[in-house]
Amino acid sequence: MDSNSEKGLVMSVAFGIILILLLCSCGPEPGTSKAYRTDDVSDYDKSLILRNYGPDLDGDLSIFPEEITAKEASFSARFDPNLFDTDGYMILECSYDKPAFDDEIIRLQGLSRTIEYEGEQFTNEVLYDEKSYNYPAYTANDGFGNTYEYALIDQAQNRIVYIYMAYPGSKLLKKYSDYVRKDLSSYAEENTMDRFSMYNHSFDGGESWVEYDDKVVLTASGTFFRKLFSL
Repeated sequence: MDSNSEKGLVMSVAFGIILILLLCSCGPEPGTSKAYRTDDVSDYDKSLILRNYGPDLDGDLSIFPEEITAKEASFSARFDPNLFDTDGYMILECSYDKPAFDDEIIRLQGLSRTIEYEGEQFTNEVLYDEKSYNYPAYTANDGFGNTYEYALIDQAQNRIVYIYMAYPGSKLLKKYSDYVRKDLSSYAEENTMDRFSMYNHSFDGGESWVEYDDKVVLTASGTFFRKLFSL
């Protein structure tokens, strides 16, 4: 074996070891990698979902309330962990009385995340969108990393629908057709680094993105690098 082949072999082995370490550090905690299914509103537990699947959600579900205070509510969630991430969705529909509805709108309007990286920082505020959906929406993630997190506002009924979707397929989009983007072609895009996310910011002109918790750097080629010192 010549020297170039030896160097190539060493680099391949080293890359494999690093990849294994990254995969081990990126997934849900041990014992929480099983699929999750519920259609029972009494199962709503935002903190539990973040604890079990948070590293894969590309955000902290800030759009969703900490607890349900609505007079009527329904909840459906599916999470399917795989080798690289977790696909799935959660949809919480809440009908409020008028004072509670107004309070919740104020909470949504005030959402923001500050991203810090090597002495720099940038604050993203929640995006208000009146065009993309059938209802006005407050959006935390509009497809960055093929992930969507937003709240639809039904002013006439004092109703808010909170939605999280990761890699939604045609079946899911059809099932919740009233709650998804009007332009379905956007869900088929592969390069989504130019989409809005409250949780991410690029400090180098689009070469890489840093997450709100400063643990992940996502390169323009779609590769994740976790900063081991911050895990």
